[in-house]
Amino acid sequence: MIIKNKHIGLLIILLLFSWVSSFSQEEKLGPIQPISKFLIKTNFKLPFPTSNHFMNKVADGVIDLNGSFNFKFFKEFYAGVGYKYSYFKLDEIQARAATNKIYDGKIIQQGFYGELSYFFHPYEILSIEANFQVGQESISATSVLCPADSPGHMLKKGLFYSPNINLYLKTEEVFSFYLSLGYQFSSTGFQPEDMCRTSFDNYKAEDYNGNYQHINVGFGIGISLIKHKNKL
Repeated sequence: MIIKNKHIGLLIILLLFSWVSSFSQEEKLGPIQPISKFLIKTNFKLPFPTSNHFMNKVADGVIDLNGSFNFKFFKEFYAGVGYKYSYFKLDEIQARAATNKIYDGKIIQQGFYGELSYFFHPYEILSIEANFQVGQESISATSVLCPADSPGHMLKKGLFYSPNINLYLKTEEVFSFYLSLGYQFSSTGFQPEDMCRTSFDNYKAEDYNGNYQHINVGFGIGISLIKHKNKL
């Protein structure tokens, strides 16, 4: 049996979640650093398409990356700006490509966004962040069927928004580690013409209905720019 990379990734994430849950119940070994007023976040997630029948069957999420700078402006509310990059690849078998023909289809979503977050601190070592992102994205799609001089055959621009929940494990240093679960909505969708085809075998026109949407699951690192001084 062949296990896809994303299934392995989910298993690792579940193990990390179990580790964070058990560790948060243990006594701290040293002074835990709180999340500071200025925070840098970066995360690495697996995207799972949910938008329509074609994307569900054919598109495999490879990576979803985010990086942002955030600052506390009121109590536990943070505002920030960031950049995101998502990469999807077409499954050759599910796309019904002939054995001697490969589409090598790729879809890339990227763009800048603003975000608003609220932090809740149930334990000294554990924090929970409710986060909402909104921004403008560019979506490029291509395949080997497209002209060689057109690496990004179809370029679309649109808006996206994404609610997220992050579970932070804080440490004695400026670094904190977190598990992330989110969902992204886009204002644009996929059509066969994006990859220089009029249609895909065994798929109907209604199978492409629905804009890009995907669940994101993964982990990240938070960096507090100012380390608190512990009072003796």
